[in-house]
Amino acid sequence: MGYLAFALKYRPKDFTEVVGQEQVTTALKNAIIQKRVSHAYIFSGPRGVGKTSLARIFAKALNCVEGPTPKPCSKCPNCVAITQGRSLDIIEIDAASNRGIDEIRTLRENVSLSPANARYKIYIIDEVHMLTQEAFNALLKTLEEPPAHVKFIFATTHPHKILPTILSRCQKFQFNLISLENIVAKLKKIAELEKIKIEDNLLYTIGRAAAGSIRDAESLFDQLAPVIIDKGSLSDIFSFLGIIDEESLNRSLKALIEGDTQSYLEFIDKLAKDGKDLGVFLNAFIEHLRNLLLAKVSLKAFKDLSDVSPQSKDFICGLSEKLSVGRILNIIDLFIGAKELSQRLNTVRIPLELALIKHAYPKEPGQPAVLTAPGPKVNPANPSPKKPEDKPLKKSREPDLAIEGVDDFDLDDDPAPKASDPASKEVQQPQGPQDNTYLQPILAKWPQIIAYMQKIRAGLASHLAFAQPVSSRGRCVTIAFSRTDSFHKEMVEGTKNSKFIEEAITKITSQALGVKFTLADLPDRPQLKISEPDKNSQVSPQASSAQASGEEDGFLNNLLDAFGGKFHSEDQ
Repeated sequence: MGYLAFALKYRPKDFTEVVGQEQVTTALKNAIIQKRVSHAYIFSGPRGVGKTSLARIFAKALNCVEGPTPKPCSKCPNCVAITQGRSLDIIEIDAASNRGIDEIRTLRENVSLSPANARYKIYIIDEVHMLTQEAFNALLKTLEEPPAHVKFIFATTHPHKILPTILSRCQKFQFNLISLENIVAKLKKIAELEKIKIEDNLLYTIGRAAAGSIRDAESLFDQLAPVIIDKGSLSDIFSFLGIIDEESLNRSLKALIEGDTQSYLEFIDKLAKDGKDLGVFLNAFIEHLRNLLLAKVSLKAFKDLSDVSPQSKDFICGLSEKLSVGRILNIIDLFIGAKELSQRLNTVRIPLELALIKHAYPKEPGQPAVLTAPGPKVNPANPSPKKPEDKPLKKSREPDLAIEGVDDFDLDDDPAPKASDPASKEVQQPQGPQDNTYLQPILAKWPQIIAYMQKIRAGLASHLAFAQPVSSRGRCVTIAFSRTDSFHKEMVEGTKNSKFIEEAITKITSQALGVKFTLADLPDRPQLKISEPDKNSQVSPQASSAQASGEEDGFLNNLLDAFGGKFHSEDQ
């Protein structure tokens, strides 16, 4: 006998050899024991998970000389003929190539004939959803009143494409994807029988590449066996298969987290030069980031839900201890955005590199993701006298908000030490900016910041006009609303709104700062009136421009009246 592929050679021959489908095998065995076997079944599920194999085993269990039995002997003439695929009473039909009404008419004519040797005549129709509507309709009458000696088993990957009238006449069983542990266990067994020495790391990589399909895993292993026997290196093996190994994913993840931009870019370049599919790498990397997030939020969930080797689990757990949940979420958002961008650009390399650079420089070129260098000292030309409301607020009871890009800063609302307090000079840290370093510059330009917000997000500006900066700590500015204006605070909270406000602050003050919001007892401010243009009125472009300029000036004047400020020309 010639060479048999692993997927055929190690195909399950009884219920006990079926991997990962216990819910289906148990139901079928109990149906046989209780003599409640239906006339028609639908096996649905992903490709390569055992639908057709289990259909053959079920047919063997029904036609075994010692049966019907849940434990076919695999030795009697009927069992041997079914195993070898030469039984006249087990008819396998590929619906993809026999999908017309003529084929179904032939089937209907032969259904009435008694089995040649077996107890039941069993029709196994693979990819049954490919049948035409006319063919389905021709099959309805046979399914509704089948002969006692006939059983139908339909296999499909798209059950939603089957007519409801067909579905209602069958018992339906859903097949699951095979878990990574079950795939690796099956591959280990094959390796032992074939006397192939292979590392567990490689088995896990093959299992992940199979994506839950035991048949795909066996085919990959079969393809890989000659390279392993020839003692090829792991890099040769992975290059041969065109897949990304766990070690490469771990190295790239470590380089990203540690800010090793050069190593990450070199790794992407090597993948591209080796002809690897960068789209496959991007998907695998996002999955690896998901494992990192699971390890951070719940070790139990990580161990139960992640498909990685034990060595990689230890590595990811160690790496997760160095990161916050917010930072991991930001990284995942970056690479999901890279995937969406790659679909629009029809290229993957540029979005991959952009995601790395955005992570390393989240605010502006030259500013790292984790800000540790002291910020530039701002000395206003004409500092305004300090007002009572400029004092830091007492700690608010409102929960702190997660602020993107500033995960490594202490964002507590503790009162900042006064500049005149001798004790505050003793606790100054030369490594970073002091408390309220950025408060006065922000207060001095707060009207311009609101005006800029009016241009990019008018609705957001109308709510922000009820607030004022009250303190800064590190590179984060606390913006307070009066306790009677909690509605406006709720409207500006959120990551997207924070980004727009941070953008406005950066544009006006040239300082990349984070923001957070709180409620406090603020002195009464006159309510700002932000006018909106009449959408129904029709004016000339010149009049419209003049009107827009006037509205902007009116908006700025309202702000200046509210905060007691005044304009300074750029020359001043």
